[in-house]
Amino acid sequence: MEPVCDATLEQHLERIEGYMRGCDLLTYPRVASPLRDELCAFLWAELPAALDAWVEVVIPGLRIAASEREGLRDSMRTALERWIRHIADPTDTATYVYLRNHVRRSFIAQFPASRFLSAQMKARHILADRLRAAYRHDADRCDALLALLQQEFQERLLHISDFFVEAREEDLREQEASYRKSVEYAPAAIFKLDHQFGTILDANIVAQKTVGFGREQIIGMRIWDLVPAREREGTRRLLEETRRHGHSSSEDLHLQTRTGKVVPVFLNAGVFEYGAHRFFHLICVDISDRKRLESQLIQSEKMAAIGQLAAGIAHEIRNPLGIIMNALYDLGEVLDSSLPAVEEDLRIAKEEMERVQAIINNLLEFSRDSRAELERVDINDLLRRTLQLMNKSLQNSGVKVVAEFTPLSACMANQNALRQIFLNLIANAAQAMPNGGELRVRTEPLLDGRIQIQFTDTGVGIAAEHLNDIFNPFFTTKPPGQGTGLGLSVVHSVVKRYHGDIHVQSEANVGTTFTIQFPCPCDDKALYGLGDGPLEP
Repeated sequence: MEPVCDATLEQHLERIEGYMRGCDLLTYPRVASPLRDELCAFLWAELPAALDAWVEVVIPGLRIAASEREGLRDSMRTALERWIRHIADPTDTATYVYLRNHVRRSFIAQFPASRFLSAQMKARHILADRLRAAYRHDADRCDALLALLQQEFQERLLHISDFFVEAREEDLREQEASYRKSVEYAPAAIFKLDHQFGTILDANIVAQKTVGFGREQIIGMRIWDLVPAREREGTRRLLEETRRHGHSSSEDLHLQTRTGKVVPVFLNAGVFEYGAHRFFHLICVDISDRKRLESQLIQSEKMAAIGQLAAGIAHEIRNPLGIIMNALYDLGEVLDSSLPAVEEDLRIAKEEMERVQAIINNLLEFSRDSRAELERVDINDLLRRTLQLMNKSLQNSGVKVVAEFTPLSACMANQNALRQIFLNLIANAAQAMPNGGELRVRTEPLLDGRIQIQFTDTGVGIAAEHLNDIFNPFFTTKPPGQGTGLGLSVVHSVVKRYHGDIHVQSEANVGTTFTIQFPCPCDDKALYGLGDGPLEP
């Protein structure tokens, strides 16, 4: 796109002309004249030879690569041609339109103004020497032409000088705007503090949102006004360390919001100098999510440890339970059959001991390493045993279980992986019904050879805005300590490993239904190609 003479350039040209007129530097009017025509005719005639002489000096003088000779010569020729046309007709300002554009955007902008001006001065000297040689027999005409050349060249230097200054000022403004924008919209809270008193001089958008104050309210506060009282002394010490060493950081600080809520932050402080001014920059990164994830991970590890401990205890209990069962059997053999009440007590004791044994067996089976072995699994029976394992917890929560099991063929599957799916969904349903309710578990075969399992509760439901996130690892809406956010993520992972699908429907204060569908292979082909890797829960 060709550069154009806009309003700012018009003002620039008028300003330079005003300066020259005011300083009595415009000896020759800025209108076409015979003298201008004569000077331009001379310049056109001498231009090729003058350019050759100029290139021979400038290439080594400014340490320009010899390979750039022709390109440099062509660029200078084009620039001088535009200047000559301006000398002939001062209203033709194309030379300054291009000059301003080149100073701002071309390779010229990469070097100091003095480098470019030196090359321009050399061109003027070469042209002046040639003019003197050509008019050596007409001193008066020579002086007039030299004076006009000098006037036009002085004007050119003034324009170039201002163009360089304007370009640098524009660069500085753009850099400052870019810096301000990067700070203003940075994804962390950034505070600018007075170096001596810790007074807040500025705060970006994230800082304002984090603490709940507007910029006008924050400016003038002390930074320790935005931290909990117990941490204010630590904040002062951090600033003192920053003052001594130039930087410091801490992960143990919090920002206190307008409502009194505390936000854990990683704080990085540094000292900046601008001219005679010194100030602190505090970058505060909200680590609430990291802290929450760390807490959930710790809780998950604790639950895993508790599970291992429980499995160990269950294993140890089996031996004394076996002894008790043998003792009950012996008692039944020696007791007189004339004591029916005692026999009934023994029968009840045996049944309850068998129930304890079944619970322990289920617990031990669940705690085994879940490897990739596939086995024939009766889905309905597995669901019954899982519900039996959870029976006491469900009863304590006031949850009534309704089982609607349709006969299903045995499937080749990983029993432990399926049990973990069922346990997670049943536990989630119970937690969603803190005041009790109904859990309906249904199974049915589908026409395409798949099976469908549904878990429907009458709990609090899931908010619509959370439905897309519930299968994400560590996502939870439960209070700290009541959930790790891993249960549904594990369920989703295992179902997908079985090439299955899981869907959820929920309505607030009505309930939630999880529907699982997956293939139910029941022949030798199921042993191959069911998954791409181990079927781990």
